[in-house]
Amino acid sequence: VVKWSLGRGRRTAISLGDERAARKTRTFEGDLKTPAQRLEDFEAAVRANRQLALALQAQGLNEDASRFAYRAQVLERAVLRRQGRLGSWLFSHFLDGLAGYGYKPGRSLVAYVSMILLFAAAYYVLGQGFNGPNLAPDSALVFSVTSFHGRGFFPGGVSIEDPITKLAALEALVGLIIEISFIATFTQRFFGK
Repeated sequence: VVKWSLGRGRRTAISLGDERAARKTRTFEGDLKTPAQRLEDFEAAVRANRQLALALQAQGLNEDASRFAYRAQVLERAVLRRQGRLGSWLFSHFLDGLAGYGYKPGRSLVAYVSMILLFAAAYYVLGQGFNGPNLAPDSALVFSVTSFHGRGFFPGGVSIEDPITKLAALEALVGLIIEISFIATFTQRFFGK
């Protein structure tokens, strides 16, 4: 059973009956579910969403299939938490926040622009307070973009010990992580697993 609602002028799936049943803390008899029962219910909800996504995709209903595939990923994260797999659970949260598991690519663009602007502001502030280069806002933005993509250059007067250099190295690492996840999620989304 699928519960539907109208959202933004189109049908959107809220949840399958399996998911609603998994989220309930009590059995049909009114007893509290054991952790094992809840885990089993969430695993069943993951399977149901994946099966429905595959069936919809086979019928050419890719947009609807994507919604259920995304719900399956979100429910899989609940399974990871119930299994006590903290590292996988945290990484799953990261992928969801960064790109919605490849189903919400706009999040990657927001993360990209946010990181560029955040680091550009940091370069500008650091440039004003230290003996390093006094960067103008547009220069700080250019420095941030090149550092983010790991192709940073250092303006004159910046040494390896300067805080700006350390910040540029951190931005290059953050940029690498975001670029890898961006490529991986888009590859998964458009070319299959």
